[in-house]
Amino acid sequence: MTKTHNARAVVLIPAYKPDERLIELTRELIEDNGLTVLLVDDGGQEAYRHIFDACRALGAEVVVHAVNMGKGRALKTGINAAMLKWPDMAGIVTADADGQHTPRDILRLIDALHEHPDKLVLGSRAFTGDVPFKSRWGNRITRFVYALASGVHVGDTQTGLRALPASSLPAMVRIDGERYEYEMNVLLQLRDMRLGVYEVPIETIYIDDNAGSHFNPVRDALRIYLVIFKYLFSSIASFVIDYALYWLCLHTLGLSALVSYALARLISSQVNYHLNKHAVFGGRGGKSAMVKYYTLCVVQSALGAGLVQLLPHVLPLSATIVKIPVDLALFAVSYFIQRDYVFDK
Repeated sequence: MTKTHNARAVVLIPAYKPDERLIELTRELIEDNGLTVLLVDDGGQEAYRHIFDACRALGAEVVVHAVNMGKGRALKTGINAAMLKWPDMAGIVTADADGQHTPRDILRLIDALHEHPDKLVLGSRAFTGDVPFKSRWGNRITRFVYALASGVHVGDTQTGLRALPASSLPAMVRIDGERYEYEMNVLLQLRDMRLGVYEVPIETIYIDDNAGSHFNPVRDALRIYLVIFKYLFSSIASFVIDYALYWLCLHTLGLSALVSYALARLISSQVNYHLNKHAVFGGRGGKSAMVKYYTLCVVQSALGAGLVQLLPHVLPLSATIVKIPVDLALFAVSYFIQRDYVFDK
């Protein structure tokens, strides 16, 4: 039994075409542990109605989608329903319906939710032992790209076992995403929500090589990675514009490397600033963002211009070629400064 706390935590389980394991999980949570359970029937329709009827008989609340709308929409439907029915709750613990999350781990997240009411609590799997290939490597790649994009390091980006504090719920229902990309979008919005992360180690369970999961490793992974790589698109597009203008000024107009670099950077920086502020960082940074951005731009441009002038005398490279490694190095440094300082609010 979980520790005693004043405010309830609601266990939210989105389910699409579940089997009897959902009934057993519901029974253990309600009858054995006295928890509040809310299920979302994500369009399973008549063939799966008996599963949800059995869960209702055990005391679970059930919200129904007439058609399948995806895990992200089911989670948001459940969050909204819980906010209306239990406005004084401590928060929500989301779990999967396929038996991968044990009642013991769900209870551990409830305890962590009460102990860390200002953080998103993640049930993080260790990915040791007999783990399906797509799950092991999918998580490794995603957590690396996520850390690069957000500056937040988590051990398991794909876990469905999460505890959402009550203060975060209004923001959670407004986050974009209808299917599996929603859970990644939540992680990408943590900085905007001023929400920290606390991780709780949980069991790594895969039943029938994860055959019960409705996660499509190609379709849904593409949705996740496209969301992440929007952080990188702006800089790549600006780099292309910058290099094309530099080449044009240097070879067509016959300007010096220093002048060509400065003109190209002046124009491409405007493109980069507006893309970063509005398309990448969601309008963050406030009124001071432009001042901070162009302070960074001036320093970076001066350093870059100096290097393209100096390095051809040190290395056997032309001014045109040497600009590529210079800009790649400056791109990496600039990205982290923009992410953590320029567009930090």
